[in-house]
Amino acid sequence: MKDDVSLEKVMGTIKNWTEEKANTPTPSLLVSLDDGSFHVGYYAGMGNSDSSPLSKFMPLYQATVEKLYQQGRLVETGRAFTLYPGSHRFKSLVLEN
Repeated sequence: MKDDVSLEKVMGTIKNWTEEKANTPTPSLLVSLDDGSFHVGYYAGMGNSDSSPLSKFMPLYQATVEKLYQQGRLVETGRAFTLYPGSHRFKSLVLEN
């Protein structure tokens, strides 16, 4: 299976992760307030949430998110939260145009 991914596909995925969602259990792009790392938060079922570090995704995802964040196009929104006791403190990210 080919693992090639285009910048267009990565941007589409980032837009999906950063859309404002009302009660929709879809993945969300998060930034850790503890160490500045990026994560994808998701609903894990049975009332639980979890996250995966963006570093586990293809390198183009990490590079694109870092660049957008540095450019001020990905901005923190909302209040800080944890996904479970002992997890990082996170803020959601929204893509600005």
